[in-house]
Parts: sequence; structure tokens; C-alpha cells
Amino acid sequence: MNNLDEITVTCTDNGKSVIGYILNYRPKDHLEVSLNTVKIYLQYRNGTYVGSMSGMEFTVEESDLPKEHQEFHR
Repeated sequence: MNNLDEITVTCTDNGKSVIGYILNYRPKDHLEVSLNTVKIYLQYRNGTYVGSMSGMEFTVEESDLPKEHQEFHR
């Protein structure tokens, strides 16, 4: 992994932020992030990527994404 793959993900329900890892990214379409081995799929909406898991909503601001991104490879 590369430090460029790290991203801050915020839970809008409790206001907490955690570090996640970008698995897949398509600009202005979707973003897949791994949080503690759980994959979250976020859809693009007006400058923010939004997704939900277990009844909680998670967001990533488009401006917080790294300028360069390397795809995840096994």
C-alpha cells in the first residue's frame, strides 16, 4: 500500500472520522473504501461521495481525495 491510498472517511451519524484505504475509484462516479476489512461503496453526489453500511452513513469529500491514486493490486 501507498500513503496516497489513505483517505479520511467520516460517519455522519456520530461525527467520527477514520482512515480508510481506497480500493477502487472512478472520478465523479463511485469510490470503494476498505475500513477495518469492511468494504464500503460510496456514490458521487454533488462533490461528496456518500455510502451506507449497517444503518450508518459515511462520506468522503471530493477535495480530500489524493491527487494521484494507484489501483489496489493483490
